[in-house]
Amino acid sequence: MKNPYFIVLLLFGSVLLADEPVLRWAADAESGAPNVFYENGDLSKLVGFEKDIIDHIAKRLGRKAEFHQNDWDGLISGLQRDLYDVVINGFSPEEGKENSAIFSNPYYACGLSLIVRSNTDTIKSILDCSGAIVGVLRSSKAENILINSLKDVKVIGYPNEYCAISDLKDKRVDAILLDGQNAAYYTRKLSGLKIVDELDEIKYSIVSTPKNSELMAAINDIIGDMQRDGSLDAIVSKWGLHNTSYSHLCEKSRGSKTETTSLNPGSPGGQDKPTVQYVKVLPFFIKAAYVTLMISILSMCVAIVLGLCFAIMRVYMPKWISFFAISVIELLRGIPLLIQLFFVFYGLPCIGITLPPLVAGILTLGMNYAAYEAENFRAGMAAVPYGQMEAARALGMNQWQSLRHVILPQAFTFVLPPLTNDFIAILKDSSLVSLITIMELTKTYMLIASNSFNFFGMGAIVALIYFLIGLPFAQLAKLAEKHLKLEKRAYSSRKIGGRYNR
Repeated sequence: MKNPYFIVLLLFGSVLLADEPVLRWAADAESGAPNVFYENGDLSKLVGFEKDIIDHIAKRLGRKAEFHQNDWDGLISGLQRDLYDVVINGFSPEEGKENSAIFSNPYYACGLSLIVRSNTDTIKSILDCSGAIVGVLRSSKAENILINSLKDVKVIGYPNEYCAISDLKDKRVDAILLDGQNAAYYTRKLSGLKIVDELDEIKYSIVSTPKNSELMAAINDIIGDMQRDGSLDAIVSKWGLHNTSYSHLCEKSRGSKTETTSLNPGSPGGQDKPTVQYVKVLPFFIKAAYVTLMISILSMCVAIVLGLCFAIMRVYMPKWISFFAISVIELLRGIPLLIQLFFVFYGLPCIGITLPPLVAGILTLGMNYAAYEAENFRAGMAAVPYGQMEAARALGMNQWQSLRHVILPQAFTFVLPPLTNDFIAILKDSSLVSLITIMELTKTYMLIASNSFNFFGMGAIVALIYFLIGLPFAQLAKLAEKHLKLEKRAYSSRKIGGRYNR
């Protein structure tokens, strides 16, 4: 090159661009309309009025907004794990959380809406819910209001709005109590529902941790500027989310009242649902299937290695080591996998051990299944006649050489079929890692289906993908069993009258 300085400048500029500061924000986009959601189930189109707000804030901060998906129940825990900087997902300041989280100035306000089926006449207000079954979002203000206000109401908590609305339409609950903008969106989107009562008022704030106090101070300034210069109002108007509570919230900042308007059926959140093209979602499912398969294979490798170690410790090591192996095996088998997953991901950081989500998921699945593989290996080694060990020792081999060259090769032939069956099981159990922010196949299905209102069609695709992934390993198990039967026949055919035919 004639000008090497140009290359140096180009590389330096690339490094600067790569180090562009980011604002890591998190939300639960599963059935999160109109706050944060994927438009018509397209995972390349993250939309929502809260996304527009955080994008605007990030731009004013001079940062690039970087989205992190997490389940609603794990958003604050992920914030404490420093997986992201802020959470914006309809959170309102509540007593008892200030010690572990800090809240920004409110950016939106609305009421709570009581939704019933269109043909319901017995419930016209919240007071009519006595003795009824009412659905709410878990850990929401609506849940606290119902529990504290109505003694004889049965409250059912849901992970997302769509599950609650589905149960309402299917007559599993009598009513549901949701935030005003969510209620308006879904009653407009789905037929057969109506809003019968409005109550209380909730304010939405961005959430972070005390160590990000400077960042939150800057965000508070930006929220105030957005309320005064009309940029926040433009976002709210775009989504048709004006209401009296929001107008009162902005009065102090703007110094004048904002005219209240109803939700606009023509807003982005109110468009009629188009027919989702299954071909469009296939790339997302294929990518998620790769993550699922990778997690399953690596977890199974961990399970086989640890399981073999536990089995050898239990059978061939001194009693105190054998007792330790038995204790670990029973402990891992006796504790639910979900509890182990939360303990490794959210519990270990309390003692200074912080693992990335992918590592935590693989390690937890591997350790859990190691307990079962240990029993498989123990049974496989027990199936090898003890005389094989004695013969190996008589030939001058020590215990480890006998295990390596004589016992374990034969034990593997017995263990191979259950190993392949356990891999199919771990393939399905890998769906649990979606609870620690990993976007695998099941979580991708939930995001696409809940945002496109198509659980049946998308579920059929995911079921087919799981089937196609597991089918080769199921066939491998059959081949292994067939191979073992042929070996046993050959072994039996070498015997004549109880003696080996030499």
